[in-house]
This record gives sequence, structure tokens and C-alpha cells, in this order.
Amino acid sequence: MEENNTKMKMPEESFSSMQTQDKSAHLGAILGILIVILVLILGGLYVWGSTMTSTTDSSTHTNTRPTAEENNEPESTNAEAEVDTMGALSTSNEINAIQADIDSTDLSNLDAEITAIEAEINAASE
Repeated sequence: MEENNTKMKMPEESFSSMQTQDKSAHLGAILGILIVILVLILGGLYVWGSTMTSTTDSSTHTNTRPTAEENNEPESTNAEAEVDTMGALSTSNEINAIQADIDSTDLSNLDAEITAIEAEINAASE
């Protein structure tokens, strides 16, 4: 008779290999769940951050002009006086009224103001 040299596996050996396979399957599932949770958290933080920046941007930009006290510039009183003078112009569209408004407009200080502005720019750039 032929002798059969097949080795029989003990039940403990097969049981331990099944436990190893189960552990690796559980580890893969746990790792997948952790990755999904991390992606959801990062997505939530991105959406929250983008809504916060859009809310902040819209609240900081206002289209209101500063008052004379807030402006605190020396030419503010001059500008207000010039605006008041402009209000004294005629509302008529007759040629004689328009010519009278042009003649009453004082442009003599225009060059002096431009020179002052250029001097301020040059002083700031130095």
C-alpha cells in the first residue's frame, strides 16, 4: 500500500488564519469609515469658512461717505463751501443763463490745487 504523506491541518491552525483574515477585513472597514468621516468634516469646514468670509466681506463694504468729522481733512470745509456755491447756479437751460453760470465759475485756484496735490504725492513717495 501506498503511504499517503498528506499533512493534516490541525483545527487551531485554520482557526487562527480565519481570525487574521477577519481582523484585516475589520481594519479595512474601520479605515474606510474614518476616511469618509474625515472628508465630511473637511467639507463642512470649507462650506462654513466660505459662508463666514462672504458674510464678513459684505458687512465690511459700505457705500456711505464719511461725515465731515470722520473725514478730518482740511479741504473738507472748502469743498463744502464750493458745493454750496454750485447750488447757487441757475437751473435754466437758456444760453444766457448758462453763459452767466460759466462766467461766475471761479477756476483760478484750479492750478494751485493741482500743484498742492502733486506736492503731497511727491512728499509721500520720498
